[in-house]
Order: sequence, then structure tokens, then C-alpha cells
Amino acid sequence: MTVATLVISLIDSQTVVMYDYILSLSQEVAYIWASNWGLVRALYFFSRYSPFIDTILAIEEKLNPHISSVSCHRTMTFNAIFANLGIGISDLILVICTYALYQRSRKVLVILVITWAGVFIVNVLTASKWDTSDILAFSESITLLGGSSCFLIGENKTELVNYISLLLGETVVVALTLWRGLQESHTSYPRHGFFGATQSVLITFYRDGLMFYMCILPITLGNALVTVYAPVCVQPLRVIHSILCCKLIVHVREIANPPDDQTRDLSALFFYATSGGEIQEV
Repeated sequence: MTVATLVISLIDSQTVVMYDYILSLSQEVAYIWASNWGLVRALYFFSRYSPFIDTILAIEEKLNPHISSVSCHRTMTFNAIFANLGIGISDLILVICTYALYQRSRKVLVILVITWAGVFIVNVLTASKWDTSDILAFSESITLLGGSSCFLIGENKTELVNYISLLLGETVVVALTLWRGLQESHTSYPRHGFFGATQSVLITFYRDGLMFYMCILPITLGNALVTVYAPVCVQPLRVIHSILCCKLIVHVREIANPPDDQTRDLSALFFYATSGGEIQEV
């Protein structure tokens, strides 16, 4: 992968983030900004706006003709860790939602905690190895603006471990979501406390959650396969995670809060139903 190709990929990622932000701003204002502060809202804002930081820094490090090898190493290390953190935060939204779908089941909580604790530990260990090893080598070729390029030309395969662990974690979440959907398809929603607008929210989450996984799967697999043969840029995967997770939140809140519905407030994205049918926020 040449410097020019990598820069184009980064600029494309930033363009997609900006374009989606402009298109979704009105919905975000209506369904996110107007809501009460909580865990979901905090995760949303981090997932939504953090890609602007590492993607812009990634572009700057490639175009800066005067960047030193020390600055290059620091910036690239920060971007790798921050981007993977952003992906993890986006996936945490799905984890919380899956937990809510099972009405705060302790068994499901244990499964999710063990799974994502493993993913977290793997990513922390690989990030530490990235920072302390000598796997980084930087090109002395001329950048688009002249000068040396901050371009990764040598890397071990620790990033491959990240992609595999991430894929396994997301697969567990989606499998639990699908299993819950199959359970609900054979029973009536009122029997489980789900009814009316809540049923529409559940259907929306099942559909959008599955579509999220189907979109992320080929990108994650592609990154993993490319990593086997050459260094790869994590920004496209990071951007897609951010966009899809944020769209999932906004879409579910939009379904839960129809403009003409003044009788029930289902503004929370994540909820569970008690035996009495009362909907509560997670």
C-alpha cells in the first residue's frame, strides 16, 4: 500500500464521517440532544465524535512533511489505541442493548462480561506490545507534500489477534440477539411484557442489529486477511463501527418516540419489561 493510497483511504473515511454527520444532524438533535443524560447518551457522543480526532490525526501524520520519527511513532501509537478504544465503545452499546433485551438476566450478563473482558484484555496486551516493540518502521519516501513519510512499512501480526477477538465478541452478541428474537417469535409479546410501541422497537433492534453485523463482518474479515500480508489502516473499520452504532441508537429512539405519540415516553434506547408490563430504563 503506497502513501498516496493510504492517504486517499483516510480522506475517504473522514469524508464519510462528515457526510453522515450532516445528513443525521437533525435526527441527532431531536432524539439524542433532547434526551436526558445517561450511559447510552455518553457512549453515543463518544462513538459519534471521537472518529474526528484519530482520523484527522492520521491524515495529518501522512501529509506533514516535517514530522519526525519520534512524533510519527507517538501519533501512530495513539491513533491505533484510540481507534480500537472507539470500536470497543461502539460495541459496548450493542452489549448493553443485548443485556436489556434479556431483561437484565444475570446469566447473560456473565456471558457478556466474560466475553468482552477477554476481548479487552487481548486488545490491551496487543496495544502494549505495539508500543514497546520495535515493529514500527517508517518510510523515508517522499510524501505528497515533500519530506519523509509517516508510513508503517513493517509490522508483526498482533493486529490480526485484535480483529479475531473483536469478531468473536461481536458474534457472541449477535448470536444472543438472534436467539432472543427466535424466542420472542414463538411467544406473544404481552406475555413477556413487550407490547405496542415496544414491540416495534424490538423488531427494529433485531433487524438493525443483524444488519450491523452483516456490514461489519466482511470489513473485519477483510482487515484480518489483509493484515496477514501487509499493514492495514484501521480507520475505515473504526468509522463504519461509529456510524452504524449511532444510526442504530437514533433509529430505535425514532421508532420509540413517534411524533404523534404523546401518551407514552419511550425515549430511552435500552429498556426491560417487568412482570407488570412497566417499561424502565437501563
